[in-house]
Amino acid sequence: MAVVAIDLGGTRIKFGLVEKGRLLDSANVTVPSSDSFAAVLPVVEEQVAMMMQKAGVNAIEGIGMAFPTIVDSDRMRLLYKYVKYNDANDLDLLGWARQKWNAPLVMENDARAALVGEWQQGAGKGTDNLVMVTIGTGVGSAALINGRLLKGSHYLAGNLGGHQIIRFDGVRCNCGNVGCLESEASSWSLPERMKSDSRYAESAFAHKDNQAPANADFEAVFSRAEAGDAFALDVRNRSLDAWAAGILNLVYAYDPERVVIGGGVMHSAAVILPYIQQYINHAAWLPQQAVEVVAAQNPDWAGVLGMGYLAETPL
Repeated sequence: MAVVAIDLGGTRIKFGLVEKGRLLDSANVTVPSSDSFAAVLPVVEEQVAMMMQKAGVNAIEGIGMAFPTIVDSDRMRLLYKYVKYNDANDLDLLGWARQKWNAPLVMENDARAALVGEWQQGAGKGTDNLVMVTIGTGVGSAALINGRLLKGSHYLAGNLGGHQIIRFDGVRCNCGNVGCLESEASSWSLPERMKSDSRYAESAFAHKDNQAPANADFEAVFSRAEAGDAFALDVRNRSLDAWAAGILNLVYAYDPERVVIGGGVMHSAAVILPYIQQYINHAAWLPQQAVEVVAAQNPDWAGVLGMGYLAETPL
């Protein structure tokens, strides 16, 4: 019997009707502008009904939901306010799932869901000791040790790789701490990091060139660095060093066989992967190539595939 898997993002919701790891149907919809999660539930119900009808499925065995916050996946509750929907903590989602589909609800952090998806259906297949890092707007992480998701006593374990401190005298992060990996090298912090450099005003990022507006994002940074722009090259290399240092910390913490990297920066995987692999080979107290650094194979749907697996086989 099929299960429903849902990956809740800040601007989009991804849906999957999953049966034994296979997507029977999927959808990717824009999140309603409402700040209320209760107002979103009818949209979820409608989309699930459409998928079930299209696939000819009359009943589901379970439903899995991935949230971008810390989740108590034993009691199925959110431990912190969901960034977009502050009322999500107050809703009886278990009761909602039972009432609508007579099915149990499984909830998990979105980084852990993505790791499970890659473990079962992607770049993590064949190993039970795995770390996944997603580098985009922020930096998310999750760890699998001996085939078990690492959660810890407060469900934080493995999840906050972006908030490990890599520079104690760095800039203040949006979490309130100083020198976090995210504040040193993530999409949300990149524009301000660049503008704080005295060379920024004279750089190609500060004005339009003859071809297109210059964007302060990682795609532009890597592209201009490849073309020989000295400022972009420094920004790129500083970011690579920050990511590599952060991932090395995760290697020391969790001792994986493989590190899977996903997220928006991976359009530059041809530069990022060998750089981080060489950094770990050189710096880690491990034999050469003991930890393999690879790109995510299902960057868009790993969360859905992971929640499908967890709805069928909770870890």
